[in-house]
Amino acid sequence: MSNTVHDEVELANKLLGALRGGERVVAHAESLGNLTRAQALEVQLNILRGLGTAVSGWKVSLLPDGDLVSAPIVAERLFRTSADVEGSQYGWAGVESEIAFRLARSPGDPARDITRDEVIDSVEGACAAIEVCQSRWSSTVTPPRNAMVADLLANGALIVGPIEKEWQHLDFSRVNARLRINDKLVHESAGRADGDLIDLVVRLANDLRSRGMKLEAGQVITTGSYTGLYPVVTGDRVTVEFDKIAPVTATLRP
Repeated sequence: MSNTVHDEVELANKLLGALRGGERVVAHAESLGNLTRAQALEVQLNILRGLGTAVSGWKVSLLPDGDLVSAPIVAERLFRTSADVEGSQYGWAGVESEIAFRLARSPGDPARDITRDEVIDSVEGACAAIEVCQSRWSSTVTPPRNAMVADLLANGALIVGPIEKEWQHLDFSRVNARLRINDKLVHESAGRADGDLIDLVVRLANDLRSRGMKLEAGQVITTGSYTGLYPVVTGDRVTVEFDKIAPVTATLRP
């Protein structure tokens, strides 16, 4: 794949087709391996333009090597409180248990670095979230990192529970997480090593600022999995629970 805008638009159009329920895109390891981060982010923007919809949230993750990756969550893929999610529209390879934050206002001044205190002040509250994950790449191997960034980090849908406004006392590095599928407990974990979730939001806010973008009031920021990816099938009922935060449930409809 050559480094041209045309290729980025073409790649975005292929991923758009998959997002709209078409065939998944065949992943050629060699060409996707040459995809740069700048190109991947341009593909994201072209997908947003093609969908013609608002950005209702972001998913963000700090990888073990320190690389920050993020992707927008579009309006039709964000559900509030318990929801039924249709496989024909969103697809599912698996689900993850996450904690998300909803913003009451846009944090900080886009003319300078955004601080931790400014992010905390902008947060309306925290909530439990189910991320439905589905890659649009058709491949027997894991796509390269920038290809995953281009594919909106495999976000299929995000279902968020009721907002807990008294969240600042929670220690996200130690909070217990439980994932239930059809009411059966399939995973329980006590926190995560990278539990400074506000730091993730600060990094995201400043990364977007460096790209001429910003976090907006009402957006939901989801911050990565506590339980790993668990496979699901049509008809499954998924529940995510965290201590001192209201649970969230989703049913995966045909």
